[in-house]
Amino acid sequence: MICFLQEVTGMPKTIEVPESLIKKISKATRAFQELEDELEDFLLLSDPEFLTKMRCARTNHTAGRVRPIEALKKELCID
Repeated sequence: MICFLQEVTGMPKTIEVPESLIKKISKATRAFQELEDELEDFLLLSDPEFLTKMRCARTNHTAGRVRPIEALKKELCID
C-alpha cells in the first residue's frame, strides 16, 4: 500500500492506495504518452510544409551552412 495525504473539508486525511492500482495508472500514463508521441510523428509526417522545411534544414546542415548555437540563443534572447 502507498499512502497519500488528502484534504477533505480542511481536515487532512491519509488514504491508502494499493500498489497494483498505482502500477496500472503508471502503465496507462506511459501508454498515453507513447500514443501522443506516435500521433505527433504521424501528423508531422503528413504535413508537406513541415517535410519541406526539414529537407531544407538537412540540406543546409550537410552543406555546412550552420551557425553556432550561441548566435541563435542571442537572436532568440535565450540565456
